[in-house]
Order: sequence, then C-alpha cells, then structure tokens
Amino acid sequence: MTTTMSFGGWIPDRPAATGASSNVTKAVGWVATTMAMLAVVGTGGEIPLVQLHRPVSRNQIIVPPVVEVEHSRTPNEDLARIRSVLSPAVSDLATTLGVTRQSIYNWINGEPVIAENAVKLRDLSQAADVLAHEGIVVNSSLLKRKFADGKNLFQVAQAGDSAREAALMLVQILKQESVQRARMSIRFAGRIKTPATADFDLPASSDIT
Repeated sequence: MTTTMSFGGWIPDRPAATGASSNVTKAVGWVATTMAMLAVVGTGGEIPLVQLHRPVSRNQIIVPPVVEVEHSRTPNEDLARIRSVLSPAVSDLATTLGVTRQSIYNWINGEPVIAENAVKLRDLSQAADVLAHEGIVVNSSLLKRKFADGKNLFQVAQAGDSAREAALMLVQILKQESVQRARMSIRFAGRIKTPATADFDLPASSDIT
C-alpha cells in the first residue's frame, strides 16, 4: 500500500505527470526514511556514513519522484512565501530568477509577474514549502551549502532545474546526517573520559634543570 502525503503543493508518490526531467531528478527510487534508519540503529545495524567533506551528488542520494497538485497561490504570494521561509537577499533572488533587483521590488509592491517568472517563483516557493514542512531552519549557511552536483539550492534553480526536487534531496541529506549524529552519540555515550592528572601540564623530568 502506498502512503500519499501532501507537502504544500507536491506529493512524493509517483513519477511526474508532465514527463519533464531535470538533472536533479534523474535519480530513481526512494531513500529510506528517518524512522527506518533509526530502527536500524536501534537493532545495532550499520548505516553507511556519508562523506560530508565533499558535496553529495545525485548518485549518493536518491530523490523520490513527485507530481504536481493544484497550486492556489498567486505569483506575488509565492514571492512572499520565498521571502518568509528562505529570507534571501534581493540581489541573490534576482540573480536566481534572472531578473533585475528592481523587478523584485516591483513584485513586492504588487506589480504583475509575467508567466515565465511566475513558473520560477512557483517552483522556488514549493522548495520553501518542503523545507518549512520538515521544520528545517533555513539560514545563510544552509542556502550556501552545495549538495546537488556542486550546486546550492538557488544555483539549482538558476540552472533551470527544479528547486522543489532539490529541496527534497536536501531534506534527505539532513535526515541522514541527523541519524548519523544520533548513532555516534549512542556509540560514544558509555565511553569514560580520561581525567586530567595533577601533573598534566608539568614538563617531563628530563626537561627540568
């Protein structure tokens, strides 16, 4: 039986109905959920550690396919959602969308958005929905983090790929890291710390003259 969950405009359930593909969505299948991984930890199983010192590519993280559902926000409301959740600098948002900073200010003031830009705003706002639903705190470090073939979330959108699906990938990475931290805490919880001795900072006897 397949469980369907709605996350502010997307459903991780079956392949995209539009048939469109992107560099981010070429990965196939499902990644294990956090609860499944915690179950492995609880039974003493091993979870491979992700090499966090380098960007994670789509070959390491498998992104669940998504389909679109009815989207009720206007482009200006999408912009408000992006600014509320992601809090990007106006210049960064303008670069991502390929417009001028003045265009962003015009949209903020309620001016209409052309169809091409409306599609980009919609995708980025749904990425914000994904992160907000998972309770992920978005800060400048997270927005700068490169995880999808060496790109951060905004760079994915700027390249024309789906920011929403990149957000799904980022969520899975963060969940894996959370489980890994919990696993390491359990592993070292019973380790006894070596207390410092009284002569810890004293020089060796051979150095005393």
